[in-house]
Formats: sequence, C-alpha cells, structure tokens
Amino acid sequence: MSDSASISARRTRIAVDASACEIDDLAPCGGVDVRVGGDLDWGEFVERAVASGWPGVERLGGVPGTVADVVRVNAEADGQAVADVVASVGTWDRATDRARTFSYVECEFGPSTSRFGERLPDGQHRYDIVDVSLLFKQGDLTAPIRDAELAMLLGIAPGGRLPLTEYALRRGRAGD
Repeated sequence: MSDSASISARRTRIAVDASACEIDDLAPCGGVDVRVGGDLDWGEFVERAVASGWPGVERLGGVPGTVADVVRVNAEADGQAVADVVASVGTWDRATDRARTFSYVECEFGPSTSRFGERLPDGQHRYDIVDVSLLFKQGDLTAPIRDAELAMLLGIAPGGRLPLTEYALRRGRAGD
C-alpha cells in the first residue's frame, strides 16, 4: 500500500485504547487514548466523547468543522481548548511529500493557533491533518468550570462540575 493510500485508510475512524484501565493493571486508571480521523465531523466526535464518558471537549461541541479544522486553529470555548486533550497529530506534509506525526509539544499550540496553520506559497496548508490522538480521563463529569460567569449561567459554583450529558442541556438553557 502506498503512503498516500495508507494515509487515506486512516481517515474517518475512531480507535479507542482503554488498556490503561484494565482490571488487572497495577497502575490506577490513566485514561483513554482515542485516535480519530481528521475528516470526521467535530460535532459528531464531541457527541461520541460525551456519550462515552470522555470529559475534556464537551464545551467545544458548537465549534463547526472537521477534527482537522478544529485542531488546526486550536479552537477554544468556555475555557476549554482542543490542545488540552491532544497527544499527537498525524499529518501529510505537502512540502516534503511524506507522512509525519507531531507530538503535543511539536504542535506549537497557542491561543487560536497551531503549527498546522502554516501555508505553502500556493496558499494551501502545508500539513493535511490525517488523524489526531487525544487523551481523555474517564468519567461522567465535566472538567471544573472555572469561568465565574459561565458557572453562574449554569447554576453552579466556580470550580464546580456537571454531568457531561447535563452540561449541553444547561448550556442551551443558559444561552436562551
């Protein structure tokens, strides 16, 4: 299989590795490693994360685009950023015509930016984001809501948490 065919085969799927939480594991549960195709709709992925008990992206459900789009701009909403859960990003580098995987540190995430925004002279993005590995803690509660205004809108104290499935309902009512 050629490199580009291999890259295409890795798109649009979600692979979950929860082996850090095996019953016989001597270490306490470390979380879940989720690898997702860059062309998957971001909203669909957030719904899956919430339903699966993977807190860390629940506040980003309203961000439009694909997984690649959202990672490229390090989307942020209500005090949560995609970079908070990214472990690595698999790409096709158009400048070198080969696959390359970037660890979190190499992604150069900043407020609303990452290294994946780099463009070639023809205007195309240099990196085609093929897949993204995300690390989640397991649980059914949101990350702590530290933003005082958002906490007030949700009816909880700053630093409080909500069930993942309830967050979207309360956020929707608070936005009305």
